[in-house]
Amino acid sequence: MSSRILSGSLRGRMPAVALAALLAGLVLLCSIPSSLAQADQSITLNTSKRSYAPGEEVNIYGTVIGGQPGQLVAIQIKDSKGSLILIRTVQADQNGRFMLSFKMPPTAPSGSIGITASARISGYVVTQSTGVTAVPEFPSSALVLVAGISVIVAMYRSLGGRSGMLRGRQKE
Repeated sequence: MSSRILSGSLRGRMPAVALAALLAGLVLLCSIPSSLAQADQSITLNTSKRSYAPGEEVNIYGTVIGGQPGQLVAIQIKDSKGSLILIRTVQADQNGRFMLSFKMPPTAPSGSIGITASARISGYVVTQSTGVTAVPEFPSSALVLVAGISVIVAMYRSLGGRSGMLRGRQKE
């Protein structure tokens, strides 16, 4: 009797299990074409250098792959503290290439500068990020400071030697 109850309960559930498996299969099949479509859609993003001093021009360039000619690309730039430096929309050429130049702000803190480019391609938002480093102007200023101190020390020594000679003559 217990085997009849067990087999009867499985028979009642079998259509529900088969339906759930069929729905799961359909969901998987529907997701495959969209992930394959996204593989052909991307953005490359580069800069002309890896580090920039305040006031120096930063050149950003890239390519939208899988987009339309004249594709719009949103570019967002944030400093190392997460503060927005610049946000612009540029238009890619017929080959998907785009470029943006801006000057590194004189007040930008040293550290990593985040650059993000986004474009809507075939209904999907595709994003690519890279970074550059903002370096302070101190390294070249430090050289000037060291040279200035060296000149002052040399002048002091030469004057100190003369005043010692003058003192020696006064004693004679």
